[in-house]
Amino acid sequence: MRIRLASLLGLTGAMMAAGVWSCNSSSEEKVDFNAEVRPIINGKCISCHGGVKQSGEFSLLFEEDAMEVNKSGKHGIIPGKAEESEMIKRITHADPEQRMPPEGPALSNEEVETLKRWINQGAKWEDHWSFVPPDPAELELQDSQSPDANPIDHFIIAKLNEVGLEPSPLASPEVLARRLSIDLVGLPPSKEMIRDLQADNSLKNYEKWVDRLLDSPSYGENWASMWLDLARYADSKGYEADRHREMWKYRDWVIKAFNQNMPFDQFTIEQLAGDLLPNPTKDQLIATGFHRNTMTNDEGGTDDEEFRVAAVLDRVNTTWEVWQGITMACVQCHSHPYDPIRHDEYYEFYAFLNNSQDKDSYPVESPVLPVYTEIDLQKKENIQRWIDSVQASGGIAQKASLLKAKEEELKELKSYSLPIMQELAEEEKRQTFVFDRGNWTTHGEEVYPGVPGSLPPLPEGSPYNRLGMAQWLVSGENPLTARVTVNRLWAKLFGKGIVLTQEDFGSQGNAPTHPELLDWMAVHWVQDMKWDIKKLLKLMVMSQTYRQSSTISEEAQEKDPANYYLSRGPRVRLSAEQIRDQSLAVSGLLSPKMLGPSVMPHQPEGIWQVVYNGAQWKTSEGEDQHRRAVYTYIRRTSPYPSMITFDGPSREFCINRRINTNTPLQALATLNDPVYIEAAQAMADSLLKVSNKPEEQITKGFEMSIFRSPTADELEILLSLYQESKGHFSNSKEGLQNLDLTEMNPEKNALTVVANAIMNQDAFITKN
Repeated sequence: MRIRLASLLGLTGAMMAAGVWSCNSSSEEKVDFNAEVRPIINGKCISCHGGVKQSGEFSLLFEEDAMEVNKSGKHGIIPGKAEESEMIKRITHADPEQRMPPEGPALSNEEVETLKRWINQGAKWEDHWSFVPPDPAELELQDSQSPDANPIDHFIIAKLNEVGLEPSPLASPEVLARRLSIDLVGLPPSKEMIRDLQADNSLKNYEKWVDRLLDSPSYGENWASMWLDLARYADSKGYEADRHREMWKYRDWVIKAFNQNMPFDQFTIEQLAGDLLPNPTKDQLIATGFHRNTMTNDEGGTDDEEFRVAAVLDRVNTTWEVWQGITMACVQCHSHPYDPIRHDEYYEFYAFLNNSQDKDSYPVESPVLPVYTEIDLQKKENIQRWIDSVQASGGIAQKASLLKAKEEELKELKSYSLPIMQELAEEEKRQTFVFDRGNWTTHGEEVYPGVPGSLPPLPEGSPYNRLGMAQWLVSGENPLTARVTVNRLWAKLFGKGIVLTQEDFGSQGNAPTHPELLDWMAVHWVQDMKWDIKKLLKLMVMSQTYRQSSTISEEAQEKDPANYYLSRGPRVRLSAEQIRDQSLAVSGLLSPKMLGPSVMPHQPEGIWQVVYNGAQWKTSEGEDQHRRAVYTYIRRTSPYPSMITFDGPSREFCINRRINTNTPLQALATLNDPVYIEAAQAMADSLLKVSNKPEEQITKGFEMSIFRSPTADELEILLSLYQESKGHFSNSKEGLQNLDLTEMNPEKNALTVVANAIMNQDAFITKN
């Protein structure tokens, strides 16, 4: 199909009478407030005349405030009369003591002229783009000669045409297979997938593999990591004591929700207010663990109310960061410095979350839900069914001893206590007050549940509690939730968001590189796909934009070095979890075991000795040492070393975007961490079974890891490393100790070194 894009702008309007101001012909053009005026205000004025400070009782944060009389009794802005406006007089004042801004350089002539033109045109305020409901480009579907047409590509190509660039050719089948598999399931592709795509690289065959990967249980394990960063999921409580907490059942719920393709609106409501749904299921109660992931301080001598308040504040900030992409922490103390959210509106939203009955005292948190592992849950259900059938059929006396044994067996099944959310009874509801300058002990006026006036109100009929709050977030009128979520998913696939600042959709964040595309996807996802995440991901990965080669041309290097215009395919380093999982997968060590309590793979001794309490890292045994990284135990004060080395967060707070770093410590980790040595050893064992010729062994190892044959130069370098290592291990026991090896087998040990080198290549730890 062919899609014709109609312009969103079409901004023509009647200009003010020429006699109002004197200017050249270029100033007759209508001033764009968001593009031209807001950057000047935010960059030069708002720090003294905004949400934090209102010097001279003049604020530019809200239109109504800017038009009021200031402390001097004058109007800072008089629409249509720039020369009479005190703001213009002060920014053009000849006396440096009177000129604004008081510090730093004066506004440029161009900036002054822009402000004058804007005021003379009526000083019309405009909402920041992200606070305006999406208004996508008008799409007219017509017949096209291209059977592979994807709406995404038309938006991208339109932008490329603007900057004089062409899209790159499609990536090779093996590169695309690896990219797709890593993105959707977090693991390398199967041999079958690569061979099939090499034999048939049609879009239809590619789509078959997209569907298979989306249906894989590994899909949920991969995408859960993104959400667990947002949910600040961890296995400990945080703060100094950082004691253990049973939260793994919530993590399992997230994995299963992704695999079941739960619609995002339902996914949202169950996590924020599952307990307030009619007759909530056990799974819906487990989902509310989202906001029990807050850090809690149960040390002796602390004020319980202080840390309860801290948890509620964190819930407010997290809710806004996750669903609205707006930074809210600063509004605890004052109105937002840049965005239209007032100080009291923060506490109105706080009131939604201020009436849960959670207590985080030691040793027992409440409320909690008893939960079981999947295996024990099945046993429990089977035993209970047997007991129920015996009691229903009679003959209890004859089976008394067996019945007692079954009841004892039932008692012996280990349950875990998962903290959940539960609302206070109506008569126990707390009052909510504005905290003066953010101090929880200094109360201002009482407030009631509500949302900021700059955004749509709660949907009609929604209750003014957490459930209503959740319904508001996923209502069709909310302009942010769909945009923020679409952008987050896009960033996971393409390496960066359409809005680069995923965590900040406010006026200080980056503008979208493709605003029409973002709006079109947001509306299409909600209205047509009904919040279906898998359908949205499929739309993205089916696009030619996603399937491009990541090789950069000279022209693209000059015009689009950071790939903002998407002139080529994505190329980014894998996440901490993906690097570990991929090493275990290609070596054959990765355990397929899913769900259950967190595991403790090997980590260097002494890591936990610096932590306050006496908890110990007890290294897991058997296949639990080689499970997917999403199941690794996370202690906030001492995160798993190789995860934090590759930019994994400590999960103390909500993390919207991991910032990739490139440090020598990362190479040292993949060269020396026991899990990577074990993976290299396992690969060496498998290569010894392939052939007794080093060239063939190395070629096979390269193909297993990089999914192509090595070049002649690469093979020569690896053969040289093999021969050097073999000689070293033939004559030195010290070499064995350096690799923590015990077997005097020069060939195997040399192959271990080579396998380790292969898995340290940029091509192995990077998606391209």
